[in-house]
Amino acid sequence: MSALGPRPTEPEAWQRWVREAGALLLRRPGAFLGYTAAVAAALLAAHLVAWELLRALMTLLVVTVALVLFVRLALVVDHNRDARPLYVVPGNLDSAVAITVAAGLFAAFGALSPALFSPLAASLEGALTGLGLYEPRLETGAPAPPPMRALLIGPVLVVGGAWGAAALGAVTALLAFGQWFLLPMVALHGAQPGMAMLLSVRAYAANPAAMTGLVGVLLVAVAVLVLSLGWLAVLLLPFFGGLLYTAYRDVFLARAHNHPPGAPVYTEAERLDGLDDPG
Repeated sequence: MSALGPRPTEPEAWQRWVREAGALLLRRPGAFLGYTAAVAAALLAAHLVAWELLRALMTLLVVTVALVLFVRLALVVDHNRDARPLYVVPGNLDSAVAITVAAGLFAAFGALSPALFSPLAASLEGALTGLGLYEPRLETGAPAPPPMRALLIGPVLVVGGAWGAAALGAVTALLAFGQWFLLPMVALHGAQPGMAMLLSVRAYAANPAAMTGLVGVLLVAVAVLVLSLGWLAVLLLPFFGGLLYTAYRDVFLARAHNHPPGAPVYTEAERLDGLDDPG
């Protein structure tokens, strides 16, 4: 990472970040889909937790760790390296920062729940009842399970509601609180978290137009979730992980474009050790 910290980029740099992130996903779709399947399994396991608050915390934790995982995978793919777990799975420091971020998101969820999430849940239940898709009481007169637990409604709302809200909530919070660069800075360079938070805020001041452009990307992601009934929620995680990587690489590493596909790209330390020498 440059000792000078973040550098200014052109206002439309966010468009390039999106293009380069998409190019990385298309370069190694099998690797991204394989890790996405593992993340989906972890999200499903989190959803099976019976206690609602713990279920929400576990979902946010899986989403945040997944973002770190896909940041690391984007680096591996960019350098044309093997996507083996040793290179991709978050390390101890990455996981600690991800847990801290997830806890912050959970605290925000708890603070906003009475004013935002509870009314939304009530509105959803009313809409489903009006459409004849949900009955608030069983034939016996007892209260019915909430819509999230209903046989046919639940699987749709799991992805569209819980997973989609967690994925978009995580990236929206990172962007809103000036921490868009926190996860890649820690995951890729082992930066001290406090310093990474400060430098991330400085990057916003250096690139106000480019960072504002990312708001439009989030709005498009919301539309994608709505139109797909949420089934594409889990696929947004590798995209946003790649986007975190390409934005960080441009602003902090002064490299705007991906390495060309082909031979592995070695680091300076590896070249000094002679690892790039075929002989």
